Amino acid sequence: MAQGTQADPFEMWREWMSNSERQWNGFLNNAMATDQFTQSMGQFMDVYLNMQKSMNEVMGRTFTALNLPTRTDILSLGERLSAIEDHLGVIESSLAALKSDSPARANNPPSPAAEIARPPRTKKPAEVN
Repeated sequence: MAQGTQADPFEMWREWMSNSERQWNGFLNNAMATDQFTQSMGQFMDVYLNMQKSMNEVMGRTFTALNLPTRTDILSLGERLSAIEDHLGVIESSLAALKSDSPARANNPPSPAAEIARPPRTKKPAEVN
């Protein structure tokens, strides 16, 4: 048999999958378009959020009773640590700037004459013979 005349053994399976997917998509799209589905999803989300809130409160009280940090405590510590690191970075850069300026100042103190801008000297003194 030539290759073009051989039947693909998975062709029927691919067709079935494609048709099934199309039918399920149509059914679920129609179901999701109803007001009943929207209301039930809203109620489900309310129940889920209330359970999550209750669980967070219970776990917070449990951790507090056990003297363990909660997620909020850890996040607060992380923010405070980040702020401290930022302040230390500013202090380090200020100290580095002072360090780099200090040797130049110690070796070459500025003279008062250097600070005052003076006009250039163009007149030459008279020659003595």
